[in-house]
Amino acid sequence: MRTFQERPPLEALTFDDTRVLLDVVRELAHLRELEDIIARVRRAARQLSGADGVTFVLREGDLVHYADEDAIAPLWKGRRFPVDACISGWTILNDEPAIIEDVFADERVSCEAYRTTFVKCLVMVPVRRANPVGAIGAYWAERRELGMREVALLQALADSAAVAVENGRLYEAERKARRAAESQMRLRGELLAMVSHDLRNPLGVISMTSSLLAPFVAPQHGRARQHLDTLNRSALRMERLIHDLLDFAAIEGGGFRVRRVSLSLSRLLEQASELEPLALERGIGLEVRLPERDVEVWCDPDRIHQVFSNLVGNAVRFTPPGGRIIVRAEVRSGQVELSVEDTGSGIAPEVLPVVFDRFRRPMTPAPGSGVGLGLSITRGIVEAHGGEVSVRSHLGQGTTFTFSLPREDEAVQGQVRS
Repeated sequence: MRTFQERPPLEALTFDDTRVLLDVVRELAHLRELEDIIARVRRAARQLSGADGVTFVLREGDLVHYADEDAIAPLWKGRRFPVDACISGWTILNDEPAIIEDVFADERVSCEAYRTTFVKCLVMVPVRRANPVGAIGAYWAERRELGMREVALLQALADSAAVAVENGRLYEAERKARRAAESQMRLRGELLAMVSHDLRNPLGVISMTSSLLAPFVAPQHGRARQHLDTLNRSALRMERLIHDLLDFAAIEGGGFRVRRVSLSLSRLLEQASELEPLALERGIGLEVRLPERDVEVWCDPDRIHQVFSNLVGNAVRFTPPGGRIIVRAEVRSGQVELSVEDTGSGIAPEVLPVVFDRFRRPMTPAPGSGVGLGLSITRGIVEAHGGEVSVRSHLGQGTTFTFSLPREDEAVQGQVRS
């Protein structure tokens, strides 16, 4: 039985050994999938050691998992054993290489485990210096005297692989968490879509009844007309909410799509001008500033009108009478940048980082202000176009929302048409 209290000296490696190890390290730096990392280390271990078989073992709590192997005959790939019942577990628990020149004459080895295999001797080294995450084993079909080079080579490879293995495990955990979150979002989106569709049926009855009653309820009918107007406004708010829920469901479920066409920037900005009556009702001025030169924008006009409605609607809600709202556009390389600026109350600093979060209601919600989906949907629409949306604001000094859209010529070059 031979063991090392310290890592085998790197002086035992040749210049060629070091060069091959450096190549492996460079390759590992570009791998993210744990499976790919393990496979690359496994191939390198057999190539460098000249062994008849190698295995890569991962620790999983109180078990060790023989995750991969490359050998002249099958060993234990895919199997799991108690960490205290095998030589890989001994290596992990003791953070120490094990050199076993005769598997049938070492007290740490269960002879029965090797009796049906080709293995006669082995080297097992830990992966990571403190609290090892696994082990690399090399096996030979004949008993042999194992030199310092084989041990140093495998240990250097294991040390080089440690960071890559940890990163691979983190990436794998993050990917699983992301998939679980995406699955949850799809389910939530499907539920919202079902609820929204079910709401449309009674809303249709209400809207139709209101339309049928309207000719018989003139303004001079006083309270009856007021009640009918309230019913109409409530139906419109409910309809907007249903549209928001359906859009949110599509965004959450990954089924949100935009149908883009080539549209001049000036025509696009006309959509913002159509919102001027909304501002004038509150005594607020709305100014749309056209750029010095017109360009073609690759976008879904209906969706961008929805963006303008959300942003200008928010600006109107939080701008006092006498204030103003400015919509402007700037042509930049590869994209068009549009902004909606107001002279309203502004947004508190603690709210700015989460202002686009779903169901984020205003700090001082106004009647009919909705459930807080407008800005979340705005972000979804802009990102579906390949753009970005941002906000800057100071309390009492107004707010500016800015979003970008691809220019038509750049969109064609970048093949982003859908």
